[in-house]
Amino acid sequence: MDSTHHELLADPIGAGGDVGARRRYWLTHMLLGFGVFLLEALAVLLYLALTPEGPHRPLLWWFAASWAVLATLGIACAPIISSRPWRSIYSATWTIAATYAVGLVAGLDGGVTSPILLLLFLPLLYGTLLFTPRAAAACGVSALATLAVVVALSPGLAAHEGWAFMLFASLAGASVLSVTASINRNQIERHEQSLLATLEGLASTDELTGCTVRRVIRQRADQEIERAVRSGNPLSLLMIDIDHFKAVNDNFGHVVGDQVLAAVGKVLVDNVRTFDVASRLGGDEFALLLPETGARGAVLVAERIVRDLAGLDAFPVTLSIGVSSLDRSMPTREHLFDEADLALYQVKRSGRDAIAVRSPGAPAPVDL
Repeated sequence: MDSTHHELLADPIGAGGDVGARRRYWLTHMLLGFGVFLLEALAVLLYLALTPEGPHRPLLWWFAASWAVLATLGIACAPIISSRPWRSIYSATWTIAATYAVGLVAGLDGGVTSPILLLLFLPLLYGTLLFTPRAAAACGVSALATLAVVVALSPGLAAHEGWAFMLFASLAGASVLSVTASINRNQIERHEQSLLATLEGLASTDELTGCTVRRVIRQRADQEIERAVRSGNPLSLLMIDIDHFKAVNDNFGHVVGDQVLAAVGKVLVDNVRTFDVASRLGGDEFALLLPETGARGAVLVAERIVRDLAGLDAFPVTLSIGVSSLDRSMPTREHLFDEADLALYQVKRSGRDAIAVRSPGAPAPVDL
């Protein structure tokens, strides 16, 4: 038996989880599933050794030995399979196949009187612990269908109707409990994932401005640089300072200063696409990461930000903006940020309230 993913296996790591953690999660449960499957095979082999006079013993010995071999191969291959995109289909197939295999062996062993039928409870227990409600229900239906077929084909059923009825009732009850427990666990996991997403959002967003924090833009910069190098698309960065912000705080107080920061943050957020990153680096310093945007496109974004901010009459502030584009001879986050910083210092040295660019073939500095 094994676990499934997406619609079949509950994943507490969540959709945005770390790839390595997700793979370890899969590997753990695949090893657990195949380990249980191997124990089932060994239990059947021991049962056959204790009941050598039963029907179809040579065929059952072959089936049980095959189970053991397949389970061992599954354990050996689990590190590889756990990293493959088709692991969910593979795992679901194994879980359902194990249920039908139990029914086949029990049918050969005497049908409804075979104690091997008790192994049908194991997929349900496994589903209760790991599966989503849909997968747990699928396991329950498979177990009940298997038992129904075994009972229908069993010889001398009339003498064992009571046992067959109680076994079916117990399996049906276990199926209901499995699905119910899976629903409850799934709801708890969804709630926990929602809380984690909320906490992650709070930790990643500057409360005053609505921009991301410095950590986010640094992480995204590394990712976007790698993507830009692979695709050949441009990548640009804007470093932004509010001119004379200290004077705003000194002359009008920190409440007004916070209002200015919030207004600038809103303008930046309103001027970015869904895959851009607007970040507050600290104090009155901001940055915009613009994937798939060259230096000239970045200047246009900077000019639009300045125009939008100028339209806010309650906040007569100006911006100094430094622009850099990814240098493919030195495609690192440090170089991209350093170049934007140098462009920003160039603006400050020349009197502020302007845009400067450091990029091969870039336009000249723009006075605002």
